[in-house]
Amino acid sequence: MKIMVAVPCYWPSQDGVTHITKYLAEGLAGRGHEVLVYTSAGDGGLQVLPERESHGGVSIERTRVYVRWPLRLKERDENSTKRKYYERICSFRPDVLIVVCAQTWTLDWLIPYLDKVKCAKVFYSHGYSRLGQTHLIWEKLKHRNILGVYEQWLIKKYYDKLYRVIGRFDLAVYLSELNNSYLYAQEKGLSNGKVLENAIEDAFTLEDMRHTEEFCRKPEIQFLYIANYNDNKNQDMLLKAFCKAKLENATLQFAGFEENDYLRMLREHTAKWLPEGALKKVVFNVHLTREQIYELYKNSHIFVCTSRSENCPIVHCEAAAAGMAVISTDVGDVSLKDGILLVHDAEELRRAMERLAADRSELYERGRRLRAYMLGRKCRVEDKVDWLEEELKAIVRKGQK
Repeated sequence: MKIMVAVPCYWPSQDGVTHITKYLAEGLAGRGHEVLVYTSAGDGGLQVLPERESHGGVSIERTRVYVRWPLRLKERDENSTKRKYYERICSFRPDVLIVVCAQTWTLDWLIPYLDKVKCAKVFYSHGYSRLGQTHLIWEKLKHRNILGVYEQWLIKKYYDKLYRVIGRFDLAVYLSELNNSYLYAQEKGLSNGKVLENAIEDAFTLEDMRHTEEFCRKPEIQFLYIANYNDNKNQDMLLKAFCKAKLENATLQFAGFEENDYLRMLREHTAKWLPEGALKKVVFNVHLTREQIYELYKNSHIFVCTSRSENCPIVHCEAAAAGMAVISTDVGDVSLKDGILLVHDAEELRRAMERLAADRSELYERGRRLRAYMLGRKCRVEDKVDWLEEELKAIVRKGQK
């Protein structure tokens, strides 16, 4: 099959959408399918990235678009327009077009041309981050925020009509039955949806990644949070709890994609909150290779997530498969995973960190339960590629009848 994937972000980015799209695209390419990923240059289209290149058997083409959704989707040059996007689909002539994510140019630019695209069409949702904001119009009016009112009105208008767009796809793929995009589809009566949960790489299922009881009882303890540095990921809450916690021989490892203003703020707060000579330390990592990420998982005892909102975060799955204890805010589908310790604020988090650091039996038992939960499901990349390949073949066959 010829498969074209339109996705707002792709390698070398390291976010969740990129990670999932990459393992599926490369998995399909590895099975002999011709895969083209049509994506953006990132950072508003201003990064210096090649317009065309190949990686992992996948051809990559980049457009340069500025996204300030819902207010603006603006092309950066004459080759980065909604018309050029449609023309590239036509010239590639895919058997299947996979459109990843709403609320961005990949779907929104395609809407006027959707019925003209004659190949099989798949919408792959990673959730609707602004769906829960449609009630804020009156809040903005109360504060006389006219631009805010207009923005919220655009969001409401978008979601009032989005289900009609999704219904025009042959297949809609969702990450979980708890994902807000799946619940939205159910509410609107859509019947073209199926669930494909996130996969974990085989590296996390190997025995040498498993956290043994002996490892969990080592006197030193290391906490880990892997997420891009930003306000939604809320690393500041974890930093505050760690600095206040009564811990000895403790390390907190952060791993994010790049240096930015939020990370600089975290460094300032560390200098202010962590006294000199403290028996614990904080490490901020950027631009790590995947192999270095594996090592962090392998050498850390407890994974911590303080995100404000998520849909189906992959990092929880990776930590669970490695047999790590996990402390997390109650976001996305994490409450379904057997063994995760849920917290709601910095004080609860501080107590949870102290509790697991003191009770290594509970630390090990939570990790053991989480690993059993993950490995009891078809969670490998190969399993997910199998599923997607069969679904794509089925809708192509159906379209040929």
